[in-house]
Amino acid sequence: MPKKIHGIGLVVGGGLIATLFLLFIFTAAESGAGALTPMWLGVIWGGLAMAWGIFRMIAGPSTLDRVNGGTVAGA
Repeated sequence: MPKKIHGIGLVVGGGLIATLFLLFIFTAAESGAGALTPMWLGVIWGGLAMAWGIFRMIAGPSTLDRVNGGTVAGA
């Protein structure tokens, strides 16, 4: 059974979201729109998701993690 890597989905998903928002910002900037756009929030959220995923990869499993997924928080 392969070892589960915690946080890999957050790293990949956050990177994808940040990249797509950056591409949108830069293509819109070429068409004359300024760089001051609320689309930077998407880049920030994607970066935060990536940072949380990297933390989860380094820190490893938490005491709240269940073996089959989910958490035991609030149980």
